[in-house]
Amino acid sequence: MATSSSSSTTTTTMTTSPQPKPTTSFMSLPLELRFQIYSLLLTIPPRPKSSSTTQEMAACSSSAPIYVYPAILQTSRQINYEATPFLYSENMFVAHPTLLASFPRLRSWYPPMREANALVPLIHRFHVQVPLDMELSYDRAAAAKSFTGVDELSIDLRQNTFLGVSCNNLTVFDAVRGVKKVYIGGSTTGFEDYIAWLKDAMTSPVGAEIAPFEAQTQSPWAYIWSKHANLWSPSTALVGKQEA
Repeated sequence: MATSSSSSTTTTTMTTSPQPKPTTSFMSLPLELRFQIYSLLLTIPPRPKSSSTTQEMAACSSSAPIYVYPAILQTSRQINYEATPFLYSENMFVAHPTLLASFPRLRSWYPPMREANALVPLIHRFHVQVPLDMELSYDRAAAAKSFTGVDELSIDLRQNTFLGVSCNNLTVFDAVRGVKKVYIGGSTTGFEDYIAWLKDAMTSPVGAEIAPFEAQTQSPWAYIWSKHANLWSPSTALVGKQEA
């Protein structure tokens, strides 16, 4: 007699806990990607290599504020080391109207830098607004100390009356040397020859001897400035404290 035995098959379901997904830390990102993130967080227009820096800086002053996010610098020493140049070396800083590079600010909606003595050497790009029809509070020596050797210098010339005065106040920059890129904009009508000479002088190597400016032709606007004989001299600026 055949005995049929029924065997019950027990199916055991193996329950396995889900494997943790691999995490990606910020420092595991490629360096090029981290640099892109630093640039987005720590720089604001105009970016370097702008061909219209003075115009863009003027637009930035009148448009809605754009902010940077420096809190990332406090994340770690490595991030601070990598990101600090983006905040200070890549941005264009606004020079103080009287103290120039010794007390700059990032934009008009930011306060001046509190630790300027330690951080100013990291800044390589400056924007300065120069009134042509007002007395300046700095001289050639101060301008040369502030801007000699910087990567970029943007000078915005201003005057209240079109062709009201000559470019005498611009002469305080004729001792600046070693600037890699110079932009001069704003109220430049009638000063084109002097501006071209000044750009060549400022981009010359430090210590280079530059021949004094000599106008090749008389400016078509000279008849206006001749009415202000005390102002029309390409070697005399309206400074509150004359150099010794």
